[in-house]
Amino acid sequence: AIDKAIQDAEAHKAAVFANQIVTQIGDNSVRTILEELFRDTLVTSLANHLTSENDMRSRYKRKKSDIEAAYNRAVVKLQEKKSTKEEYKKNLDELTIKFKEDIKKLDEEIRNVQVLFIQAYKNHLNEHVSNFGAVSTQIRVTLWKADHFFKNKDNQYPIVLMRPEDRMEILLEALNELILLNNDKVVKTDGMVLFTCINSLDDLSEQSVIKRLKRMDIEDDNDDDNNSLLTVSRNCRPILEHKLLRGTLVVIHGEVLLESEIPKKCFKQVYHEDPHQKHLVDYFQCPQCGKDGKPLRWICKSCASACHKNHDITPLIFGNEASGPKCDCSKSDRRKNVCQIYPRN
Repeated sequence: AIDKAIQDAEAHKAAVFANQIVTQIGDNSVRTILEELFRDTLVTSLANHLTSENDMRSRYKRKKSDIEAAYNRAVVKLQEKKSTKEEYKKNLDELTIKFKEDIKKLDEEIRNVQVLFIQAYKNHLNEHVSNFGAVSTQIRVTLWKADHFFKNKDNQYPIVLMRPEDRMEILLEALNELILLNNDKVVKTDGMVLFTCINSLDDLSEQSVIKRLKRMDIEDDNDDDNNSLLTVSRNCRPILEHKLLRGTLVVIHGEVLLESEIPKKCFKQVYHEDPHQKHLVDYFQCPQCGKDGKPLRWICKSCASACHKNHDITPLIFGNEASGPKCDCSKSDRRKNVCQIYPRN
């Protein structure tokens, strides 16, 4: 149900967006339309900032007028006061010094606030223009399988550069490389594969992300943590459609089949199922399972990866054209002549 809902939502969004711009394009180039959008956005934004700045200046002018009026009232009051010439001059000098200090502080405050206004506008531009989402973006990618996230040899999520025109499906190539680094192989991805995006500012620990992913199928409108997840299909262009941010973790899950998940078959079993087929076999040897200081030889690939897992396996011969059902896995003295994946071996 969630798969169908995601596809329907993406199709609806694409249709609405197309209807909005199709009449605008006409004979105009995309560049012309973008220039108009940027100009309109910047003019409106600048007007809003200038209006706020003008309001601020007006408030400071009133404050300055209030200080000047208070000074003039104090001077008049001083003049009306009966005092000696020396006392009058002393008090007037003190009032004047205080007046000038108050005006200076106010002017400095105005300049500081103006700098902050400029910085605020700069930050606004950086947020909405310089970091505009339709640029190439580095994201992180992993595969979710059996409560486990795949990582590279440095125990990190591999980084992939996505361009604006790229669909999510380009991450499948990076996924193939990642799985190979983990001594496995992607066998099938032609089913429903989903891509869930986790913001780089969120908790990206494996346990936390998996916990959130497991709650995806639970319909709870009050779960803000769950609703913040963006899940799309392979055909989504995330930079253009969702402004995918730098550092986002994209978790691939769904119908991804790995070679390790396919039931193993000893070559003897494969041969007996189709003895008339031409078989090219990769054979290996295992020093741990040999005897008299010699390695156990002629072990088929399936048995090498299953029965002799974590042993010091080395290649014996690749692409050998088999003339019969040969695999000597069961001749191991250590495992009492029993093949784990083909007991009849």
